Amino acid sequence: MMKLPIISLLFLLFFDHSFAQLTPPGLGSNSKMNGWFAIGLDQKLDSVGKFSSITYFGLAGESTVDNTNVFEHLGIFVINEEVKFKFKPTWSVSLAASYRHQNEFNKIPPYLATEDRFKHEFRIYSRITKTWKKKWIPSIAFRQEYRKFYNPQFRAWKVSSAFRSRLKFQSEFDLIPSKRLTALIGCEFLFSTEFQEDTQSWRHFEYGETRFSALVSYHSKNKKITYSLGYMNDLLHVSAGEKSVHYISTSIIFKNLF
Repeated sequence: MMKLPIISLLFLLFFDHSFAQLTPPGLGSNSKMNGWFAIGLDQKLDSVGKFSSITYFGLAGESTVDNTNVFEHLGIFVINEEVKFKFKPTWSVSLAASYRHQNEFNKIPPYLATEDRFKHEFRIYSRITKTWKKKWIPSIAFRQEYRKFYNPQFRAWKVSSAFRSRLKFQSEFDLIPSKRLTALIGCEFLFSTEFQEDTQSWRHFEYGETRFSALVSYHSKNKKITYSLGYMNDLLHVSAGEKSVHYISTSIIFKNLF
């Protein structure tokens, strides 16, 4: 288990915005480079804007460990729905549900797994977020997830359940005076425990990965559409040590269409 510096954790415990930002899902260690595309709707649910919903659909292409061709395989398909309640100007809480269809690949040819070629994942999560009036100050989000996994026949996957905690801080910067071009820089730490079907036991709760991300977004003049291009480095803590998997992401978000 890799131990994070205590001073870093103490810093994080005081600061993420949960922006309408569709960052890539992690696809594990059996690839070198992945591409992610998502399209979403960020919709206000009440007249004062305390309640909002973001719905998105996403696809990821996955390379092998030997190349960086993100069109080599279809990695994952995601449907996600999140409802947010802003109970104070700089505080919000969210509840969400998600379905993910993820193909399974080996590190050597033929890459597609011979058995259980994909898994179903059903996920629910909650999040509490603290932001600041000055968006360049790192804001913080704590997210708690429960994940359930099934094989193609909807029988329990070898890892059938998981609890995961995510702690993320992130800063936002306006790149031009009109605020139509913005940049986001973030860092997220992930900790988890998993239920193993073969041993019928839970693994120790431990650190698993760190995700570094950078995103540039362009907002339309009426603020109804946001186009984003980003990069993420997923630093995985694996048995052989640390491994980086790279992600290029693009997304389109529509806002308050109804």
